[in-house]
Amino acid sequence: MEPTATAWREQLRRGELSAVELCEHYLARLDAVAHLNAVVARDDEAARAAAAAADARIRAGEDGPLLGIPLTVKDGLDAVGMPCRTGSLARADQPVRDAEVVRRVKAAGAVVLGKTNMPELGMSYETDNRVYGRTDHPFDPRRTPGGSSGGEGAVLGADASPLGIGTDGGGSIRVPSAFCGLFGLRPTTGRVPGTGAWPPGRAGSTFDLTCVGPMGRGTADIASLLGVLAGPDLVDPFAPPVPFADWTAVDVSRLRVGWYVEDGVAAPVSEVRAAVEKAAVALGEAGATVVEVVPPAGVRRATEYFFRATAADGGERLLDLVGDRPEDHVPQFLELVRHPPYGGSTSAADYFALLQEIFDLRAEVRRWVADYDVVLAPVVAGPAPLHGEPPAGVPGERYLRYESFNYTHTYSIAGLPAGSAPVAVSDGLPIGVQVVAPAWREDLVLAAQQVLEDAFGGFAMTDHLRAWTGSGATADTSSGRNRGEQR
Repeated sequence: MEPTATAWREQLRRGELSAVELCEHYLARLDAVAHLNAVVARDDEAARAAAAAADARIRAGEDGPLLGIPLTVKDGLDAVGMPCRTGSLARADQPVRDAEVVRRVKAAGAVVLGKTNMPELGMSYETDNRVYGRTDHPFDPRRTPGGSSGGEGAVLGADASPLGIGTDGGGSIRVPSAFCGLFGLRPTTGRVPGTGAWPPGRAGSTFDLTCVGPMGRGTADIASLLGVLAGPDLVDPFAPPVPFADWTAVDVSRLRVGWYVEDGVAAPVSEVRAAVEKAAVALGEAGATVVEVVPPAGVRRATEYFFRATAADGGERLLDLVGDRPEDHVPQFLELVRHPPYGGSTSAADYFALLQEIFDLRAEVRRWVADYDVVLAPVVAGPAPLHGEPPAGVPGERYLRYESFNYTHTYSIAGLPAGSAPVAVSDGLPIGVQVVAPAWREDLVLAAQQVLEDAFGGFAMTDHLRAWTGSGATADTSSGRNRGEQR
């Protein structure tokens, strides 16, 4: 297993290797796992130049958590010098400025290795599109790494990038993290500005549901990245100046932890149920007060509300952006946009009524979570499924109802900080557990994730599963072109 980003930073600090050497190492790692079709754009010369600049800053005595550290960025975030296609044939122009989060990591001395694949406009838990094709799971090419930050999940899970920036609307950081044995964190709505994400969603019907957040192979790694990403930019109206608390100062023995498995919608497999129970036991053994809880009845409508908001205009805005020619889209995207599984709004009054229902559920879940410091739940009802199939044995004809993901939709609607931590491996597939905290308490999520990392080994528990990733196995990418773009 590759060192964590935190461990690499210590080696850079001690002068045991240079940022240029580390950059070259990871460019070679990306070449070695090209068969996953996870990275869709690279600018190797720009990466090398950034690494050389980081070395100069280190020699000058500068320090910082990301200085000289390579990372990858989801394709839905603008990065100058590389396209931002968002999995769509409709956007071919080059961005003229970096997304705010990309600007911040570059200013911190991080080295952007490339852009990672995603489903078109982030509208799926299967990473596939007509521009670049399908991304495969790092441990089993027959399976999906999830979505919509699936390219990040695959490249991180294959040990070919130490850190990644993803986005999460309905679970798009948490699901790939759970499927690929990673740590990921969807911050509180507004903790990280979304300026420079495409398509822009603040003026859309899902206005504040999408967040930018970190993905990585250890708790300390994602905490360091989140510390750089967090804070207002005075552009995103949903990003207020709320202080970011020190997660290392949390006394776990004083935490009140609630956990549950049943939410009235999803039907989790036994392995997922066992993983949540094991996570609860681990926090109890760390001194926390742990109780089994029952979520509010309203969470049963979280998935319905999420997709009704997405389709509030009947899909017209999305189709205006990307067109409706069947040959331009994978069938799943077109079906979801043309025939929303829970219907759309029929009038402005109908949409405003939906917003009120969403805000009512947000308040209900926030009040409930506020009784605890941490809540544990499944991320998904099952591990990574085969391509084109829903998880947890859900019948294929119910795939587009997305009931297995109600656990993540619940906390997307609530706008709460929610992370994923790897807790178990079953039949060669990682099982992640969701860790939730009250608003603005990412420190509590991270502290609990660290307990789970210490108890179960974190990313290291999946080390033996990565043996095939360097074997030159090839992916079936017939649904798309499978061509990354490189300068």
